[in-house]
Amino acid sequence: MMRRVALMLAVCGARPAMAAREPWADARLPVEAGLALWLDAGAQTAAREHASAAPAGAEAVESWRDGSGHGRDLTQPDPQLRPQQLSVEGTGLIRFNGRGAHLASAPGLQLQLRDVTLFIVAAPARNEGWFSGIFSAHAQDQPDFTSGLNVDMGPAATAALDVVNVEGAGFSGFQNLRTAAGPFRRLTRLCVAASNGSAGVKLWVDGVAEGACARADSELKVDRVLLGARHADALQGPSSFFAGDVAEVILYDRVLTEEERSAVDGYLAAKYAGMAETPPLLDPPGTRRLATVESPPPVQMFVPGFAVRELPVQLSNINNVLYREDGVLVALAYDGNVYLLRDGDGDGLEEQVSTFWKNEGQLRAPIGMALTPPGYRRGRGVFVPSKSKLSLLLDADGDDVAEQEVIVAAGWRELWTQVDAVGVAVDPRDESIYFGLGTWNFANGYQVNDQGIAEYRLDDEHGAILRASPDFTSRERISTGIRFSVAMRFNKDGELFCTDQEGATWLANGNPFDELLHIQRGRHYGFPPRHPKHLPQVVDEPSVFDYRPQHQSTCGLNFNEPATDGTIFGPPWWRSDALVTGYSRGKLYRTKLAQTAGGYVAQNQLIGTSRMLLADACIAPDRSLVLAAHSGGPDWGSGPAGAGKLFKVTYADPATPAPALVWAESPGEVRIALDRPLDPAVLKDMAAKVQIDAGQYVAAGDRFETLRPGYAVVQRQITAPRWAVDVHGLQVTADRRTVIVTTRPQTQALSYAITLPGLHRPAPADCASARG
Repeated sequence: MMRRVALMLAVCGARPAMAAREPWADARLPVEAGLALWLDAGAQTAAREHASAAPAGAEAVESWRDGSGHGRDLTQPDPQLRPQQLSVEGTGLIRFNGRGAHLASAPGLQLQLRDVTLFIVAAPARNEGWFSGIFSAHAQDQPDFTSGLNVDMGPAATAALDVVNVEGAGFSGFQNLRTAAGPFRRLTRLCVAASNGSAGVKLWVDGVAEGACARADSELKVDRVLLGARHADALQGPSSFFAGDVAEVILYDRVLTEEERSAVDGYLAAKYAGMAETPPLLDPPGTRRLATVESPPPVQMFVPGFAVRELPVQLSNINNVLYREDGVLVALAYDGNVYLLRDGDGDGLEEQVSTFWKNEGQLRAPIGMALTPPGYRRGRGVFVPSKSKLSLLLDADGDDVAEQEVIVAAGWRELWTQVDAVGVAVDPRDESIYFGLGTWNFANGYQVNDQGIAEYRLDDEHGAILRASPDFTSRERISTGIRFSVAMRFNKDGELFCTDQEGATWLANGNPFDELLHIQRGRHYGFPPRHPKHLPQVVDEPSVFDYRPQHQSTCGLNFNEPATDGTIFGPPWWRSDALVTGYSRGKLYRTKLAQTAGGYVAQNQLIGTSRMLLADACIAPDRSLVLAAHSGGPDWGSGPAGAGKLFKVTYADPATPAPALVWAESPGEVRIALDRPLDPAVLKDMAAKVQIDAGQYVAAGDRFETLRPGYAVVQRQITAPRWAVDVHGLQVTADRRTVIVTTRPQTQALSYAITLPGLHRPAPADCASARG
């Protein structure tokens, strides 16, 4: 009896019977105990021959056969999503294009693994971010990072293999276990061992131990395995596709001993020692990568006829610029100082600087500026919003030095962020002052507490546009749903507009893009947006215009009304347009507004870019525009102490035709309307040089963009496919005011950018259009 019990205990405690590896599999593998999956690209020809299947050759891979003996083959039934099989220097590779190609096992594996050891031999070709997935194992209808195991290259694009994110049941959440970096297009051996414990998950790269992380007591549930993709969203299915080559994948259902791990790694090292570099991963036919200009000018205009000069002054970063009625340029610095600039030698550039206000700690994070109207009863001065207050810096005696700070408004709860009061404008009708107060919590807009109750209130002054009375004795809330109204101005019709910042990065559906808003009393502008539980009583007012793609950081806003000498910036038909600067990516926009019965509508043109952060732009005399540019990188630059620059853009050659409108006349014809007749002689050289790009994120002149915030969505924009549109010919209409570009018919709803060279200027014009 005792013998029978002992025998039963021995059988129950034994591992399940090990499947015999496939006869065609590589017999040199030193460890077979616990082998759960074995994908060897070099053995696939032998596998097909053993199954009497036709040889695959260099063609799409429908099936990658499992050599473990368990029959867990990975397949792809869709011919459009199949990877390619390659043989390079005698080494078999499976190539994934990063554009949807992947392989998957049949569902229903029903593996429950306490511990695993995973070997991957792969050569990533690039990392476009968004958790580009090499390997994924997940439970049915559950994400891989909470139920099973995934190995990917992290959320952001990288220039080298310096990120290996390993997640799974008991250790979910991004964690880069790489401690070194390696090149792309080189076969790299990755080994992941996962068991429970404080350092239970470990990574080795090419046999060298790197990072480790903790894993809570858990079990890896695997119903399906993916190669070349992630399963991060149960509703979305395969995503985050891998671009590169995979030579071998070996999965064990246990943690190997150090001797065993070293033996398997040595086997792989010897097997792939002859492969120096994998061939480049070619983009699909007709596509091309964005080629950035190596040394762009400080400011590049995309419309012909403009000249750019730097003001010969040395100042810290300037946040706002405006001209007084007497032609003096007023500049508000990030450090709170206010300067007056004058052109003493008559060359059109201000070179004389005097201090109007010396900040000695009174102003913290001042962002936004408005000048007192001519003849203002209190004297000449500058309205400045800053942390905790709105101030009037007053020069009552007229000596161009402010001697008094008058508090216009204060007393609200200070925001926990570096700024709270931003943007200011003076109503020309009654001299009341409008300003913005930033949202209380940009990441938790509804202010949901630990009990799940939203504490956001519509009667809170935060996240609102406020109006201070002309005598500064009272203030009222005008509108709500504002994130950060960085710039604010009245247009010629006396209507108030402001820019607002993108916020969906931190709050779902909270300002998906940077916005231009028409501010009206009693309206709610969508931050936080209407919510069935937390905020059901509002209707979100749409923006007048959204500046795309994400992460432009619209900051500066001024309307193109006549300067002190009666001129406007640019051609006459630009009059009254909104001139908006995009800070984080150095953009200059011209937004034309039209008032309709249903409200304002807008048409936008990207007219220039800078390799510095553009904080503001204001209309200057002599058909010019002054740009305030910060040094440093996005999102916040070099701060109050950083060195800034001021540029003056002048409409120097009005006789040069400028693009006024671009549209698709038909699928195979694009028309570019000009504001004056074109010399037909320029068409001879233009036809051979015109270039059209198409893509989801294509924009005019984006080859000049050098500033890019480090968000994953921005990296996806940069690396998204671009298509070259074949140009068949050019001609001009009889009045010589419309250029007709004939192309291969276009049928996709994409953005299109046209480079139109030869309009009597050293650099080509850049236009943009969109087909819907």
